[in-house]
Amino acid sequence: MPTHADEPASAAAAKAAARSRLRSARRELTADQIAIRGQALARVLPSVVPAGSAVAGYVPMPGEPDVRPFLSGHAAGGGAVYVPVIASTRDRVLEWVSWAPEAELRRSAFAAVDEPLGDRLGTVALRERHPEGLTVLVPGLAVDQHGARMGQGGGFYDTAFGNDAAFGNDADHQSSTPVESAADSPTDLAPLRFIAVVHAAEVLSPGAFPVEPHDLRVHIIVTEREATTLRPV
Repeated sequence: MPTHADEPASAAAAKAAARSRLRSARRELTADQIAIRGQALARVLPSVVPAGSAVAGYVPMPGEPDVRPFLSGHAAGGGAVYVPVIASTRDRVLEWVSWAPEAELRRSAFAAVDEPLGDRLGTVALRERHPEGLTVLVPGLAVDQHGARMGQGGGFYDTAFGNDAAFGNDADHQSSTPVESAADSPTDLAPLRFIAVVHAAEVLSPGAFPVEPHDLRVHIIVTEREATTLRPV
């Protein structure tokens, strides 16, 4: 995936080195380990995701925590589940498709991930469909203990959610990236809840990787071991 073009060179280089280390560790994980951790996530995530609620999840790339067991159970319990489709790499655009365990998938044209077929919603339209609130399960390579996330480098989640991803809309943490939701979303929508889903070893100390103003911050961290709430929505 492309890298943020507006990142300072030093921060981009430091993130690239961190990503290389983290990806190498993920390549060491076996399919059995990923599957066992996926079942553990299915037990942990319901403690922080209300039953029957709307969830924007994801179909995992190789090595990512597998949230599909949780998503299957959540959908079976009446929850609405969506997963992203990469619509444009140039503009870092994600669109969202309703997901169920039997969904037909095809390989993305832009990344090593499978995407569902079906009607697509933009991020704003997805939020408008669920004005009561939306929980976003955010994949990534790491998250620090203050809730700053390091993604794969494409900037898709930072762009999709932008200013919504800065805690408390604090001006010091506002995203400078042009964002559809920041400009176009109605103001009466419930706040988004961001949950980083990572392997336990990928929860790092603050300062372990550079954090830029555009980097998405999360409210909750979930690993195969536990859920940690950093601050309320």
